[in-house]
Amino acid sequence: MIILKASIHVKRSLAFTFRYTSDFSHIQDWDPGVVSCVAHNPEVVGKGSQYDLVLKFGPFRPKMKYEIIEYEPYSRVVLKGEGDSFSAMDTIIFTKTDKGTQIDYQADIRFAAAGKTIERILSPVMKHVGKKAMAGLEHKLTGNKGLSEKKKCFKSGSSLADYIADHAVFPGMLMFSRFGYEFSKRFWLEPAGTLYRKNIVLTGGTSGIGKAAAFKLAEKKAFLTLIARNRQKAEQVQQKIIQKTGNPHVDILIADLSLMQDIKAISRKIAETKKSIDILINNAGALFNERKMTSEGLEQTFATDLLGVFYLTQRLKDCMAEGGRIINVSSGGMYTQKIDVDDLENKSGEYNGAKAYARAKRGVVILTRLWAERFADKGITVHSMHPGWVDTPGIEKSLPEFHQLVNRMLRTPEQGADTIVWLALSKKGGQCSGLFWLDRRPHETVVFPKTGESERERQLLWENLNNTLSEFK
Repeated sequence: MIILKASIHVKRSLAFTFRYTSDFSHIQDWDPGVVSCVAHNPEVVGKGSQYDLVLKFGPFRPKMKYEIIEYEPYSRVVLKGEGDSFSAMDTIIFTKTDKGTQIDYQADIRFAAAGKTIERILSPVMKHVGKKAMAGLEHKLTGNKGLSEKKKCFKSGSSLADYIADHAVFPGMLMFSRFGYEFSKRFWLEPAGTLYRKNIVLTGGTSGIGKAAAFKLAEKKAFLTLIARNRQKAEQVQQKIIQKTGNPHVDILIADLSLMQDIKAISRKIAETKKSIDILINNAGALFNERKMTSEGLEQTFATDLLGVFYLTQRLKDCMAEGGRIINVSSGGMYTQKIDVDDLENKSGEYNGAKAYARAKRGVVILTRLWAERFADKGITVHSMHPGWVDTPGIEKSLPEFHQLVNRMLRTPEQGADTIVWLALSKKGGQCSGLFWLDRRPHETVVFPKTGESERERQLLWENLNNTLSEFK
């Protein structure tokens, strides 16, 4: 048997603390080991109350049923849990103090026919998750907002497996490779349904990841609009998609997305169609090894990979359907860089194309969070994702040494595009917002010290992008 014990103190009244904690339908808000919890009778909490839980243990999603078997208001709650191969007995003691309430929590976990070996292996992992759960409860009860909110999505970086993947350099790098994709896919359930009559606008859909996503979205019967720079190439891809998928609903718009006037023109064309956009996928991007300026006087990495994404999304936001989705394609390279809100055009120091690209992609992830907050009232969800290391013409051209070093580990464009299509199709893509995804799982956005941004820097990024665009509006 594994015994988990923890005690916390919160500056909340005994009655409030008891009511909140004993209602297990809140548990996914503070326990990182729980994906979801549904109460059989959400209106009543007491002895006999039952809950269905989906747990998070690395890539696995075991299910569990909990029942309150003892319920003594303001002093004690005991819950009994049953899973497929394990059981648990959770005892929670509440004690009033001069400054609030003390919570003493003990969980006794038994594995069926597992013996001491599996318990010895899992004990440190489960104790780690248990400590995070109590820290989450303490944080939730100490905070001032959202105590009754029931989140329906994953929590970023919440499981031990995710933590290791995000923070341990070598395992994390392997997860970016095709090996990480193959490992992750073993635990997926394919979302049902199609995207029939869903209007999707996709940038950069004529090569690499974007092209792979375009074919898959067309297979799912979406009504697709591809925004591309090269008309001849776009028309060739358009015909191939129609021929291969049998989906005739594939349109193209021609624009250079590093040019704000082009973005202004195509966004006006889209608005004039009067068709609501169900899904906007900002995939277009490029890594430039030399610092050059666009014809509009903007540094091209900044213009293509950050400002253009911002401007197109802002121009199309009023065209988005209620319940629409925005998917922003970032890069794992953004983990290495911090946004410099005072030098978005990479003027200071020696220009480095990979760093400039990573900073722009960091900016896209920051914008995703800001848009998630601003568009919540409209029911629009916003996601950012990175496709892992993908074998594309862009990578081979821009990072030839890296490509030669790891080419046997690189993913196919189809593997890189998988999470884009999944976010467009799955129910989860319409429930969560503001997260950063890899292989259908949310991950942390900051893993190296000093690469994160402050709230003030987020707001400055927004303001500086708007100020740059003022001459183009």
